[in-house]
Amino acid sequence: MPIGLNEMAVPRISILASFGTIAMLLLSAIWLGFAANSFLNQFEGAFAAVAEEDIQVDGRWTWEATLLFDSCDARNGDWSWPTNLAEQDDVFWFPGELECVWEHQGEGDYAHLAIHNVDDERELPLSIEVNHAAISIDGNGQSAVTSIAAGDAIVIPLRLETLVEETQFTIDIVHVSLPAAKVSLDVDMFSDLSDRDRHARSERMNVAYTVWDADTDEQLDSGALPATAGEDPMCNTDPPVPWVCYIEGFGWGLVGLDADVQESLTLSGTSHRILLPPDLAYGDRDGHELQDSWLLFDLELEQLLI
Repeated sequence: MPIGLNEMAVPRISILASFGTIAMLLLSAIWLGFAANSFLNQFEGAFAAVAEEDIQVDGRWTWEATLLFDSCDARNGDWSWPTNLAEQDDVFWFPGELECVWEHQGEGDYAHLAIHNVDDERELPLSIEVNHAAISIDGNGQSAVTSIAAGDAIVIPLRLETLVEETQFTIDIVHVSLPAAKVSLDVDMFSDLSDRDRHARSERMNVAYTVWDADTDEQLDSGALPATAGEDPMCNTDPPVPWVCYIEGFGWGLVGLDADVQESLTLSGTSHRILLPPDLAYGDRDGHELQDSWLLFDLELEQLLI
């Protein structure tokens, strides 16, 4: 082979390799561009700029927050508790922001944060922030982003990560695209000194209950049944199996029932009282006699099930 041809082979190969590299870079850039565009399109609706008047009703932001415990009152005394919750003319559960008491039973205990979207047309993208290192959002840190469908309500468990005897903290629920749009919930937490070692989150249990109409004090029902603390997987069947599936807040109300687990699964009962607004009770069942009623439940853990 002539020397001249051999000397030309190396630069030709280098040129071809350079063209190949450039082509790969161009393809990578195009692929990244498509991926970025797809990502932005996914979140465009949630994080798009919003006008304040679009997420307000009568000067209030279109969401509110409470703990399901029957231990809440007006935040900073800014308003008076309704004499009849079911007869309020407003679209909100409460006339304003709340402060609630959480009486915990040891490290790992749970409370139930309920957030209500009063706008029946717009989905709400919200950021949740807890300003206390001892409290997590369902065991996943002090912040979370969630979305609530129009006119819906959700329940999110709060978890006590480290033992504290008494403390106060605030939960801020903020619109993801308008940081000035914020609803706050103050929580006064203290220990009942029982320090239980088992705190229901998704366990199956036997539970005793008594339920009243929260406004009239009429006892509506009582009994005992098996149920799941939190979201019951049996409620995803068609039709749902247990009757408790028709009251979304019932299962969530079981979260945080506590026990000492020793040699037996038969436990001395622990209890708490929860207040359910219609959206977490019978509010979505058109024509039901309790559709507009607030329900007050006494819940007692009888036995954890395997």
